[in-house]
Amino acid sequence: MGIVNTDLFPKTGRWLASRNQHEEYHVEWEQFYKANKSIVPVLLGSVGELRANMLKAKLRGQGKSKPVGNSLTVRDHSITFSQGDREVQILLRTYVPDTIETNLPGMLYFHGGGWALGDLDGEDRFCRLLCSKVRLVVVSVDYRLAPENPYPAQLNDAWAALDWAIKDHISLKLDVDKILIGGTSAGANIAAVVCQDSKQRGLQIRGQLLRIPVDPAILTPECMKQFLRWYNPADASHVTVSPLLAPRFDELPPTFFQICGKDPLRDEGLAYADALESAGVPVKVKVYPGLPHAFWIFPDISTTQIAEDDLLEGVKWLVKQISA
Repeated sequence: MGIVNTDLFPKTGRWLASRNQHEEYHVEWEQFYKANKSIVPVLLGSVGELRANMLKAKLRGQGKSKPVGNSLTVRDHSITFSQGDREVQILLRTYVPDTIETNLPGMLYFHGGGWALGDLDGEDRFCRLLCSKVRLVVVSVDYRLAPENPYPAQLNDAWAALDWAIKDHISLKLDVDKILIGGTSAGANIAAVVCQDSKQRGLQIRGQLLRIPVDPAILTPECMKQFLRWYNPADASHVTVSPLLAPRFDELPPTFFQICGKDPLRDEGLAYADALESAGVPVKVKVYPGLPHAFWIFPDISTTQIAEDDLLEGVKWLVKQISA
């Protein structure tokens, strides 16, 4: 296995052409990092160390962030499904707005973490925010993690979660004709893969939220190579691993991107936005110049609030596309 040659992905389009505008570190980030280096998680070490470091940073950020309203109901659900000759159990967390008169649009959401890190708690505030501010039914998926569960376990869990949400849509107060999908980093990769394959499975995804999406076709930093080794797909160039290498994009739904300007994943996100836009897909893109991957876990940075506002407006835009 290896990393796919970077010559395989498209290099034209207005979003990728803008990449040089985002190169230099943002002054605010430099100041924050210099003063707070000890709280920025280091993505080196064993998978257990990485998980603990990332969760600690996310929970710190949630604790320092503005509180989200309580006008919603949050529940955990354990679902079981068959995979080959064994039964698999995963946890889902649902967020449903209170005082619903009609079924609402919903989003199936996948956390980030290189397919190996992350959990429901680390994304709890994010999901509460979408539920309460956009009035979405949110289903957050605690998919199995690599390296204990390599590819394609995460995709199998994603499909099982989507099937469960559709079957239980009445109790969730979910409008099955208005389902969005979203994720952050590796979670955005999972979301993009599921979205590409949904039509063949007779399902209609109406919009995508892709935050700092991962496409292993062009991963280069050593820590990202480690994540890919843990994920362990037989072929990193397969479209179920690298959705940017799909043969066509014209059937995909409207997509909102959030991309960090000083991020090793920046160019793949911009290239995917270009690919969709060139195929006629409605695309909305927000880029944060000079800021690193997932900087928004630190509420200490003023751009974090800007990114949060952009997130809410972007998802509202996706919902409007459904009704257009």
